Amino acid sequence: MAGNRVKSNTAASGVLAQVASRAQVSTGTVSRGFNNSSLIPSETRSRVLSAARELGFRPRVGVRSKQVAIVTEPPHNTVMGGYVNTLTQHICYALSRMDAGITMITEDRIGNLADCWFDGVIGIAWEDRTIDILKRIHNIPMVWFSENQSSWCHTVFPNCYATGKLAGEYLIGKGHRKIAVIHDMDYTGCGRAEGVSMKMREAGIDPVRNLIDLSSKEPLHLAVKQLIDFGCTAVWVPGEDMRALEINWLIQELAGKRVPEDISLLGSENPGISEFQRPSLTTIAIPLHEMAEIAVDLVMQGECEILRKIELSPKLIERNSVSTIR
Repeated sequence: MAGNRVKSNTAASGVLAQVASRAQVSTGTVSRGFNNSSLIPSETRSRVLSAARELGFRPRVGVRSKQVAIVTEPPHNTVMGGYVNTLTQHICYALSRMDAGITMITEDRIGNLADCWFDGVIGIAWEDRTIDILKRIHNIPMVWFSENQSSWCHTVFPNCYATGKLAGEYLIGKGHRKIAVIHDMDYTGCGRAEGVSMKMREAGIDPVRNLIDLSSKEPLHLAVKQLIDFGCTAVWVPGEDMRALEINWLIQELAGKRVPEDISLLGSENPGISEFQRPSLTTIAIPLHEMAEIAVDLVMQGECEILRKIELSPKLIERNSVSTIR
């Protein structure tokens, strides 16, 4: 579209006029809106920015820093060293190296997203309301970290089914047949559990009889009791929020079982933490640093018409929390 790049004052004035006409405001108000000025009412600013996005107009980046919004969870919902916290840090560092402006939009104030001009959005959180709002924003690049959103934005992700199959193959290879998975009940969590089921079926093991699928939303001490009552010899706790460390404590201190002698434990990698547990935790590492770097590259390139779908591979880190059953 002709208005995507402003190459002269004349062209700029023409595009500003188009936006102003569509938003029913003055060109001066449009200019202030693009500069995220606090001098215009929120409703007016939203109308200006919405009109600009509908027209496919982007202010010239050559004379300013790119502005990127990071949509994430509120701090009280995140765990230090966990998935959201770690990924947010990696993204902020990558953007700072490119001198990009960074605005943090937490899901509890997601409505603010429409009140500022952004050249791109990187989404870490995943509530339905957040996704619905982002889907209504057009003509700017957006990146998400789950493959199930690939129809409307760029996605960078480790395949959840492949991750589950990696976990299943490892535990089955260690001789385990009765396995528990304690996971989030979202697309990624359920996909990981299904990946374990796939691998069990490939190995001739009936997952209906030998796999217990537990939600991380229920009290974890009840989940531990269920897997012990089920006779599991191994439990996988996917997710990058250190839930495996709590499960480890519950198994050993509350249930009085030994890891890995009585129950083997497979977790997700938390650098600088997992290896210092008792015993050191065998984990599946999600490439969070690489995911962040790729996401930032996609946003900075500015492409929003041709959507990229980039799959990365997780890595198994073997330590001492999984035993071999002979």
